[in-house]
Amino acid sequence: MTEIRKAATLVVIRDGASGDIEVLAIRRAMTMRFLPGFVAFPGGAVDPSDASVAKRALGRPVCAEDDDDPGFAVTALRETAEEIGWLLAVQDGAGTRQDIPLSPEEQAELCKGAASLSAWLSTRGLAFDLGCLRRIGRFVTPPTQPVRFDTRFFLCVGHELGEPRIHGAELDAARWASARDMLARIESGELPAVRPTIAVLKALAECQNAEMAMSSLNIGPLPPPAPRA
Repeated sequence: MTEIRKAATLVVIRDGASGDIEVLAIRRAMTMRFLPGFVAFPGGAVDPSDASVAKRALGRPVCAEDDDDPGFAVTALRETAEEIGWLLAVQDGAGTRQDIPLSPEEQAELCKGAASLSAWLSTRGLAFDLGCLRRIGRFVTPPTQPVRFDTRFFLCVGHELGEPRIHGAELDAARWASARDMLARIESGELPAVRPTIAVLKALAECQNAEMAMSSLNIGPLPPPAPRA
């Protein structure tokens, strides 16, 4: 039986200039064993150190359902920092919330191991403010896939971040994109995506703005996939 690994994903959004919600989208590298070339959101597997970082964090994700949701939220934030160079939802000693675009050197340092994140935050007097995140869903990879994840999805608004910067060989691209535009390209067959990604984009496309999404977005369990003809 295929092991189901624990994982977390961060859906980073902002209000776009055209009025649509924009979302940070990634494209997985074609060399990846799991979903090569698929569009998705930043995220990855849980590391044991994530729970320790969560104990020093502030608050809990909005709509948290499980006692260990804070640790999963840290996973989503850590993976985003490693993959695209943004450390989101942190608070300094004065209580000011910050989203920090990392330098290439800082991003590379965090990629050395999950434990380095705790030291990086402590040295700068920072802690995660998990109340800036909203849990919006939980999805399990179907048994038909060679790699399976039990993934919790969190939503977060990004502030003054600019463009992402990918690190390592797991991603081919990362960019801001209109949720509606991405959904249209997926439905036309131009972009490959799995059902949880599509469900998130559909829900975002129905929201008037990022504030509405942060206050109301919730995606229930997906129905079983339709059998192939």
